[in-house]
Amino acid sequence: TLILADISSEHGHAIHILAKNLCSISASSLLRLQFESLLRAKWLYWVASDEVIERFNKPLTEQNVKQAEKRIPTINIILSELELKVEEGKVPKKALMLMQEFKNMALKASNSYVHSGMHAFSRRKDGFPEPLMIQILQNSNGLEALKAMLLATLVQSNEIMQEVLNLQYIYLDCLPMHTPEIMDRFYGIS
Repeated sequence: TLILADISSEHGHAIHILAKNLCSISASSLLRLQFESLLRAKWLYWVASDEVIERFNKPLTEQNVKQAEKRIPTINIILSELELKVEEGKVPKKALMLMQEFKNMALKASNSYVHSGMHAFSRRKDGFPEPLMIQILQNSNGLEALKAMLLATLVQSNEIMQEVLNLQYIYLDCLPMHTPEIMDRFYGIS
């Protein structure tokens, strides 16, 4: 869980570096990787069997990779398995709800960037609107906040969890919002 959470943070950090250097298509693509690594971190923590976790910890060989990757479900299956754990009271509902919301709002466009689809083509041809880049950075920050909540859960500290929540309120304008809110807050356009 910690390793996948760290990978998620690395993707988030890279998104910010790429955005700063005007590599918007690449930054947008990494959002999917940041999401998937965080989702898998949550799955490893709350759902995966010890056998699956052990497979990840084996030496990196072709055979071990094949065995480990056979046992990793798709995003939709992971979300379904987490949903079952929510119903059993083993996973906080909000932890799943926010991941599902992200998937529904951002994943399709992010996949288009990853696979050089219509979004990537159009943004390269027509330019990348600044409000959209702000939204991508906010989504990345939101995933990072969810990762911090997961880590607070791992150490079972209500104090750390409260501090993470307090930081989210302090930096609310850095977290996900919709384009009309971005236009109003950053550009004064309603």
